[in-house]
Amino acid sequence: MKLTKDFRMVAVTVTPFDSNENAIIDEIKKQTEEICNSEADAILPVASTGDYVKMDLDERLAIFSAVAEINRGRKKLIASACDTSATRVLKTISAVKKMGYDACLVCPPYYYPLSQDAVYDFFKTVCDGAGDFAVIGYHVPFFTTGIDISTFEKLLDIPNFVGMKDSSAVMKRIAHLCEIVSQRRPDFAVYTGTDDCLFPALCAGCFGSMTALAATMPAQIRAIYNAFDNRDIDTAMKINQSILPIIRQCDSLTFPIGYKLLAKAKGLETCEGKTPAEEAVFENIKAMLKEGF
Repeated sequence: MKLTKDFRMVAVTVTPFDSNENAIIDEIKKQTEEICNSEADAILPVASTGDYVKMDLDERLAIFSAVAEINRGRKKLIASACDTSATRVLKTISAVKKMGYDACLVCPPYYYPLSQDAVYDFFKTVCDGAGDFAVIGYHVPFFTTGIDISTFEKLLDIPNFVGMKDSSAVMKRIAHLCEIVSQRRPDFAVYTGTDDCLFPALCAGCFGSMTALAATMPAQIRAIYNAFDNRDIDTAMKINQSILPIIRQCDSLTFPIGYKLLAKAKGLETCEGKTPAEEAVFENIKAMLKEGF
């Protein structure tokens, strides 16, 4: 099982909520239509940037369904199936399979710390239960137990474990993952989960990216890919550097509020932007977009 190039640039969406913390389905549909008409290859809703931990399964499935309804096969769809147990993850996988999703993203269960043996057993159970459905691992050590490189090497033996999103932004680790994959399983897809290091990650051998800016600033992210693929290294580096000031603004607030404000500045209706700090970041982002993007 292999992820093709139409899984390469994955747009990770934010979830717009109203003042009662209900997802705004009409805005999600609008967001999906815009991404379908963009340079992105695939859509990943209800992940970390999409506030999945704030929603129960029915709420998440409603969003997955809305995205699939609007997408109509135009982009590849990856469902965030992250949850607190393999049983709960497999419930999500069972549902999104029927909606036409192509793959799922899964992190180790969060809240309780896990041994690396437990991390391996969890992914083995999920992959076995998913049948031939593609499972992409998610290394996000800020929010849950990480996936050690030694565990990653063991997971490569599982046929439908087809990719790894690494959101550590640790280039040393990413370089090692890419080298291991090149030797052990060249068809395996290593992704960076941070826009900041897209260019260096591609240089290290990453297959692609799963990031927020692929949803909100897809032209800029695609331009990095195009320059890199054309071996125009200076241009790829300069474009990557050009998005860093906006990322710093987004990261100056508690995650993922800054990225929701960026989406708001691009036209998505969200209820963020009420505090003085949020208002300031929002105005800064708007000014940056007006000047250069």
